[in-house]
Amino acid sequence: LDLSCGTGFVATRMAKSPLFQYVFGLDYSFQMLNEAVNSVANFERERDTSNTQPVGNKEQLPLCWIRGDAGSLPFRDNVLDAIHWGAAMHCVPDVEKALAETYRVLKPGGKLYATTFLRPFPDIVFRFFTLEEMEDLANEAGFGANPNDKKSSSFLQVEGRGVYGILRAMK
Repeated sequence: LDLSCGTGFVATRMAKSPLFQYVFGLDYSFQMLNEAVNSVANFERERDTSNTQPVGNKEQLPLCWIRGDAGSLPFRDNVLDAIHWGAAMHCVPDVEKALAETYRVLKPGGKLYATTFLRPFPDIVFRFFTLEEMEDLANEAGFGANPNDKKSSSFLQVEGRGVYGILRAMK
């Protein structure tokens, strides 16, 4: 899943890769999804068919666009292998709910890679975070090591690179 996929650049790259069987690009914005659909149409005109699948008489990327809310993901529990949430955690009105949703839909061993902008950006339109807040939010959602579960392989890593916060987690 490419969560908050925007123009679909990452979702399209993922779908082109043989590492992913099927990719979903989800965004709340109709305008961004329209851009994503147009970008795939441009790709299909270029005829790179390295990871396409036959659909009728033509090849198509293994990619589906969904208009949806990060706080209410339209997937069953424990079904996704990976979620990319690039530079968009700060755009979601209820990041706590969205992180809980990512945890819910990831399979055990599923991975989350999320980035966002850090403070000192002011919280005027968007909510920005410190690294400590990012780690606390991810822990509250269920990511991170559970000291009571010795078999768990989950992990959580939060780091900063300039104005970006990077969250890597495995359920």
